[in-house]
Amino acid sequence: MNRRERFLAAVEGREPDRPPVTAWVHFLSDHLSGEDTAELHLKFLREYDWDVAKLMNDYRYPVPAGLERLDGAEAMRRFRRLSLDEPAFARQLAAIRRLRRELGPDWPILDTLFDPYQQVLRNVGFSQAGAIVMHREAALEMLDAVADTLCRYVAAARAAGADGFFLSINGAIREGFPRGASEAVFREFQRPFDLRLLAAAEGAVRVLHVHGVGLDLDRVLDYPCEAFSVSDRLQGNPTLAQLRERTGRCLMGGIDETRIQERTLPDVRAEIDDALAQAGRERFILAPGCTLPSFSPQRTLRHVRDYTQRI
Repeated sequence: MNRRERFLAAVEGREPDRPPVTAWVHFLSDHLSGEDTAELHLKFLREYDWDVAKLMNDYRYPVPAGLERLDGAEAMRRFRRLSLDEPAFARQLAAIRRLRRELGPDWPILDTLFDPYQQVLRNVGFSQAGAIVMHREAALEMLDAVADTLCRYVAAARAAGADGFFLSINGAIREGFPRGASEAVFREFQRPFDLRLLAAAEGAVRVLHVHGVGLDLDRVLDYPCEAFSVSDRLQGNPTLAQLRERTGRCLMGGIDETRIQERTLPDVRAEIDDALAQAGRERFILAPGCTLPSFSPQRTLRHVRDYTQRI
């Protein structure tokens, strides 16, 4: 199989010649052009020969000029529907187009998205989450504007060459855990906007990255998607075996992203073998549970690739 055939076999529940494998790192690229960002990805992809090009999106959602905090309703109402000519969108779209030109039709590309609630807070500051609850009406207007802009971005990314989207959500994190939210906050400020993005991406491959620890999967198991990505190795999160019991969709994970720099090569092989024993060879993509540290050893990443290509 070529990469696209292998990837689609895993996503659609058909038997692949072997499980696809991929990994990704942050390149600290939000100050770079789309072409420069694409070049960093191309070097990484070609070095390790990953089956899936997971394109990072380090261009943060634009914050209105001069806004420092979400300190009131008027601050939130300054978030407007934006043109895709904004550098944050235009640069990422340029990176997608460059990857598609360079990689050709048989290398699947997943663009990275973040849910609207997270899009605001990951640039303004996660400490501002409480303000959203305090100013309900204005917050909903803000999230509606962000979601509308992102839905238009999804259409443009598909036209640029993206085969699917890796949608990172924080909505399954329970209150009391880092970036967690109560059920009420999830239901009003997160879930409706998550679903709008997933609806906009219908027809593409939608990988739902259920980010974080302290997860309540019941919140999101009914989300429309083709695959689930979870940090299954982190304490308190569901294992691949537990995920397999709860969903028939493709699973993505198996590698502990927090410990890869500590592992010997036999440790790496054992972790891959264990992941396959839990998840099976079908409907599975071997990958880190979340972003790998940028200082992950080249030797280890090459071994992940080489060992997986032989199994």
